Amino acid sequence: MREKLALAVIALLVCTPAFVHAFDRLSIYSDAALAECTLSDSSPRMANIYVAEASSYGATGLRFRIAASPGFTGVWLGETSPFTKIGSSQTDLSLGFGACLVGHFAVLTVTYQLFGTSTCSNLAIAPASGFPVPICTGCQFDERLCLGYDPLHVNCSDPVNCNPVAVESVTWGQIKALYRN
Repeated sequence: MREKLALAVIALLVCTPAFVHAFDRLSIYSDAALAECTLSDSSPRMANIYVAEASSYGATGLRFRIAASPGFTGVWLGETSPFTKIGSSQTDLSLGFGACLVGHFAVLTVTYQLFGTSTCSNLAIAPASGFPVPICTGCQFDERLCLGYDPLHVNCSDPVNCNPVAVESVTWGQIKALYRN
């Protein structure tokens, strides 16, 4: 039994880095500084939201849409991107960066008309129409799953943590030390 557990742990550790490298993270924010993941719809106004990608290994493009949950009453007015854009974020949006980009960067600004009538709801990254998942393209033009889908929370009273828990690198020795008797 211990041998099977040890083999499973080793297989997980060996396979995990390649698996983790194959994903990028998409998030939606209510501010250009990419820090706020809540939006107040308390009075009529126009509001911009910002879609950002976080890529540690490089990205050249995206394909996704933005979906509103029930309770969101805002109306989509338009969108802009500093990158080559095909389609609309309402159904199927493709963005091409023209270079291999690394880091956390804004990819899209979407403008909504708010009416002050939304109930607790969210705007979230979703697959483009006809696709099973949102797609991120790596620097080798490899298609990857876009993870994260951190939604923008609208008029929700519960506290929201916009910053996911960071992952820290560890050595094999540090992992083994956790299981010493």
